[in-house]
Order: sequence, then structure tokens, then C-alpha cells
Amino acid sequence: MSMYQAPPPPGGSGPIFQLNIDANANLTLRSAASWSKVLGVVGLILAILFIIFGILVQFALRQNAGLGENAMLAGNIGLAVYIIFGLLLLISSIFSINFGSKIRAALLSNDQYSLAAGFAAARNFFAFWAILCIITLLLILLSLFTLLLK
Repeated sequence: MSMYQAPPPPGGSGPIFQLNIDANANLTLRSAASWSKVLGVVGLILAILFIIFGILVQFALRQNAGLGENAMLAGNIGLAVYIIFGLLLLISSIFSINFGSKIRAALLSNDQYSLAAGFAAARNFFAFWAILCIITLLLILLSLFTLLLK
């Protein structure tokens, strides 16, 4: 009776240490995977709603021609902002769903390499949000310095 061992990942000889997941860690990872999938689905819904709302506001502004050119410009900028936020939520949600799916599959199949792929998906999710936070912080600091220099 031999146990199935997944092939080593490309470019490497496999893990140095074997990882054993006990029942508590398994339960915690399953719970994290489930919540990650919930977060991903809610994020997808919010992303779609953001995009739809941006389009509806733009459509409403175009219907009211008496608002003038400044309102139309603000509507175009608003549409772009809503679409950007929607796309950011969409990308984040995909990372979240990937993490949940890969971790769940790894726990069901007891596959070390699938588990590593799940953790890589979590790394991508957190790296994505870390980069967005850094960019947002830089934009806030840039706008603050711009205001102070006037």
C-alpha cells in the first residue's frame, strides 16, 4: 500500500520540510477558505453594482441636457472612477475566490503543492491590496503637499 505523493513543482526539488496539518489547522484553513469565497462573491457583486451605478449616473446626466458642460465633465470623471473602483474590486474578488478554491481543493485532496498554490493566491490578494494602499497613501501625500505649496 503506497501513499500518493504529488510530483515536485517545476524548477524545484520539493519542500525541505514536510507540513502536517492537524485537525484544528484544517478547520481553520477550511473556514478561511469559505470566508474568502464569500468575500470574493460579495466583492464580485459590489464590482458589478459599482459599474452599473456609474453607467446609470452617466446616463441620467446625459438625459438632463440643461446641466451644462461642467456637469457632463463631472459625470465622465465619475463614470471613470466608478469603473476603476469596480475593476479593482473585481480583480481583488478573483484573488479571494482563487485562494478559497485552491485551499479547499488542497485540503480535500491532501496535496502539499495545491496548498502552496492556495497560499500563493493569498499572497497575491494581500500584495494587490498592499500596492493599492501604498498608491493611495502616495496620492494623498501628493495632494496634501500640493495644497500646502499653494
